[in-house]
Amino acid sequence: MASVIDGLRAEHIRMARLLDVLAREVAAFESGDLPDYDLAGEILSYALNYPDLVHHPTEELILERLLARAPSVADEIGDLSAEHRRLAAATRRFNAALQNVLQDRTLPRDWFIDVAQEYLRLSRRHMQMEEVLFFPAALRHLTVDDWSDIAARLNDASDPLGGGGDAAGPYRRLIAEMEADAGA
Repeated sequence: MASVIDGLRAEHIRMARLLDVLAREVAAFESGDLPDYDLAGEILSYALNYPDLVHHPTEELILERLLARAPSVADEIGDLSAEHRRLAAATRRFNAALQNVLQDRTLPRDWFIDVAQEYLRLSRRHMQMEEVLFFPAALRHLTVDDWSDIAARLNDASDPLGGGGDAAGPYRRLIAEMEADAGA
């Protein structure tokens, strides 16, 4: 029953490490150093292609079942679906800003930093809320049958940052950066 939540928590750990790497690159830009724009682009590519397409839909399945079983939990966790939409929009906005920088378009430096910091802040706050409020509520209220139904409905795509195999191919550099950053 907790294996779905365990998987989501493991993904949060990997996403937090990616955010740390991205924050390092944003700090380099902010201080006037040359950030690794390709690395930042790869991180945002991952953010557009895994959390928004697999991770958040998994959480939405849990949320649907949780609200059916314990509607009062909505007051505790807030509007998780709206938060997922805000986070997706912030990801797309940051990615568009980065693409403009990569195309040598002139952008106000402070604006770019604000867009980047907003993405980082929203992402971290979102994961913290889920860890502290959403996941514990789901574990408290959902039954074995609920978890079985959720597991049966899951997209079988695995997190490409979670290990080797073909799925990790385009993200091997991100995995190496996360491991290096964690060891620093």
